[in-house]
Amino acid sequence: MIIYIAFLSVIFGLLLFELVATWKISYSGNLSLDKGRFVEPSPLAEGVPQQGPQKADGTYTVTLILAWTVIFLFSSLRYNVGWDYEAYYATVRYNLVTNIVSNGELATIFLIELARDMNMTNLYFFLNSLIFIMLVALTVKRYSQDYWISIIFFVCFPLFFLNSLSVIRLFTALAITFYAFKFIERGQLMRYLIAVAFAGMFHASAFIAIAFYFIRNVKLDILKLVVVLFSLPFVGKVVNSFVVAYLPTYAPYTEAAGGQEGTKAIFVLLFIGVVALFLRDKILENDRIANMYFNFYFVGLGIYLMFFSQGTMGHRLSLYGTFFSLLLIPKIVSLFNLDSNRVLLKVGISLFSIVIFLYIVYVGAATYVPYKTIFQIRY
Repeated sequence: MIIYIAFLSVIFGLLLFELVATWKISYSGNLSLDKGRFVEPSPLAEGVPQQGPQKADGTYTVTLILAWTVIFLFSSLRYNVGWDYEAYYATVRYNLVTNIVSNGELATIFLIELARDMNMTNLYFFLNSLIFIMLVALTVKRYSQDYWISIIFFVCFPLFFLNSLSVIRLFTALAITFYAFKFIERGQLMRYLIAVAFAGMFHASAFIAIAFYFIRNVKLDILKLVVVLFSLPFVGKVVNSFVVAYLPTYAPYTEAAGGQEGTKAIFVLLFIGVVALFLRDKILENDRIANMYFNFYFVGLGIYLMFFSQGTMGHRLSLYGTFFSLLLIPKIVSLFNLDSNRVLLKVGISLFSIVIFLYIVYVGAATYVPYKTIFQIRY
C-alpha cells in the first residue's frame, strides 16, 4: 500500500508544483479557453465545415510529461500485479496455449512471439503499457479542457488505470480507438476503420467502436435517452438468453455473476451522466466535438447498464464509451465561469479520486499488493 500512496504523492506533488510555479498567471491546468483553442486546417466532414472553437490542443509542460512518465513506469515495470498478470506471464514465458493467443488476435500474438524470441518476458507488458499510456496521453493533450483533471481521473477511477494492469490487451485496443477519435472528428471514415481494425488485432471487442463514427453528430433527446437507459437492463436479459441459447461459448461473459468486476463504479458513471444531462446545452454549445464524446459516453453508460448484473460484458465493452469521461469531466468543469468554483470542483474531484483509488487498492490487496517490479524477479 505504501508504494501506491507514494505513487499518488508523486502525481499530486507534480500538480502542486505546477500550480505554485504558475499561480501568478491564473493557471487552469491547460491553455485558457480564450487563447488555448484553435482549429487546425482539416478536411470537411461529410460536407459540413468545421465549426469552432472546438479543441484545446496545446503543449505539455515538463511536469505533465513527468506525470505521464511516472504513470508509464509504474505500469510497465510491474511484476505480478493484476489479476490476469500470471496468465499473461505464463503464456509468454512457458509457451502455454491460452485464450490470450487462441483467439487469433494477430497483434497480441506478434508481441507475445516477439517477447519469446528475445527471451524477455516482460517486454510484452512494457510494449502494451507504452502503447496504452502514450496514446491516452496524446489524446488527452489534444482534446482535454484540463489535462490534470483527465490525468487524476484516469489514474484513480478503478475501471481505468488500475484495471489496465489486469485486462492488458483490451486496454491496448481501447487506447488505439480512443486515439482514433481524431479520425472521427475529421470525418475520415477509412482511417478510423483501419485504426479500429488494428485495435481489433489486440482485442476483438474493439470492433464495437465502429458504431461511434455513425452516431457522432446525433443530437440526443434527453427524455428519449433517459427512457432508453432505464430499459436497457431488460434488453440485456434478452441478449443473455440469446447468447446462452445460440452462442454458449460467450455465455460466461453475459450470465449473471455474484462477483463481477466494477459494480460500484456504476454509481460514479451514473452521477457523471446525470450532471452531463443537466448541463447538456452548455456542453454542446458551439462545440460539435463535445457532442461527439458526449454521445460516446452515453453509449458506454448504456452498455454498462444493459449488462450490469451479467458477468464482465457490461464493464468491459462499456469502456470504449465511458473512457471519454476523461474529456467530458474537464469540459463540465470548464463551464463554471468563476475561478473559485472551478478550484472547488477540482479539489473535490481530487479528494474523491484519492479516496476511491486507495479504497480499491485496499479491498483488492490480493491483486495489487505487494507491488513488485521486474527487478525483483527471481527465477
